[in-house]
Amino acid sequence: MPKFIQSSTDLVTPRKATVDGFLGQALEKTKRAQPLVAEAIMLWQRLQKVPDIRTCAALKPIRAQLLAAAGFSQKSLNHLSESEQQAALEAALRAIDATSPSDWRMDVFCRYLLTLGDALGGSMRNVTGAAGGARFSEAILAALAAKHVRPDARRSDGGKTQMIIWPKRILVFDKTPKFIGKNIDVILLDSSRSRPSLQERLEAVEDYLACGELKGGIDPAGADEHWKTANSALIRIRTACAKVAPKLFFVGAAIETSMAEEIFAQLADGRLSHAANLTVPRQLQDLAEWLVSL
Repeated sequence: MPKFIQSSTDLVTPRKATVDGFLGQALEKTKRAQPLVAEAIMLWQRLQKVPDIRTCAALKPIRAQLLAAAGFSQKSLNHLSESEQQAALEAALRAIDATSPSDWRMDVFCRYLLTLGDALGGSMRNVTGAAGGARFSEAILAALAAKHVRPDARRSDGGKTQMIIWPKRILVFDKTPKFIGKNIDVILLDSSRSRPSLQERLEAVEDYLACGELKGGIDPAGADEHWKTANSALIRIRTACAKVAPKLFFVGAAIETSMAEEIFAQLADGRLSHAANLTVPRQLQDLAEWLVSL
C-alpha cells in the first residue's frame, strides 16, 4: 500500500484543490479568450461596412470567419475545394438571410462567437490534460534529481514531455503498442536489452516494467467517467501483458468518494501497485519515487 494512502478517503480530492483547479482554468480561459474576442470585434466592424449579406461571400479577408460562422470546421474544409467552399458559403449565407434578413449582421456575428466558444472549449480540454501530464513529468524529474540522476527529457515542439530517459530505463507518454491496440498514458520500459528502435521496444512485452493511466481533469462531474475509462485501459493492459505482469498505477486530479473506494480496493488486492491524487503533492512525490526506483 502506498505510504500516504491508509484509507480510501486519503485519495479523495480536497475541496480546496477543486476550487483552485477551477480558478486556474478560468484564468487560463480568460487569457486565451482575449485574441479571440479581438478577432470577433474585427469581424463585427467589417460587417458594418457590408451593404447586404449576399456581398459577404465575395469578401476574401473575412472568408475564413464567415465559413466558421456558417458552421464549417477546419477539418471539414480540408475535404472541400476552393470552389466547393465558396458554393457552400453562399448557400449557408442564403439560409441565414432567410431566417433573419433584417438583422443578418448580428446573426452572423453571434454564430461566429458560438464557433469561437466551441474552439476555446476544445483547446481548454487539451490544456487541462497537458497540465496534468506536466505536473506528473515534473514529479518524475524531481525524483530522479533527488537520486542524483540526470535524465534526458525529450519534449515536443509545444513543450509537452514525450519521453524521459535514464540509465536502463525509458518512460514514455501516450503510446499505442500494436499488441494492445489502444493508447497507454504512461509506460516504464526496461532499456537494458538492445532494441533497434523505440517502436520495437514498445512491442516487446518483456521490457514492460509499469504502465499507468493519468487523468488531469479537475471537474468532479467527469471523475467517475474518467476512472471507468482508465480502469478499462488497465484491465486491457493486465490481460495483454499477463505473462510479465507489469506493475499498474493510476493518478488522477478529480477523485470522488466512490471511485476512491474502488481504487483503494484494487490497491488492497494487488490489481494496482500504486496510486496517487495529482493534487496531493506528497502522494504524487511518493508515486514518482516508487516509479523511478523500479
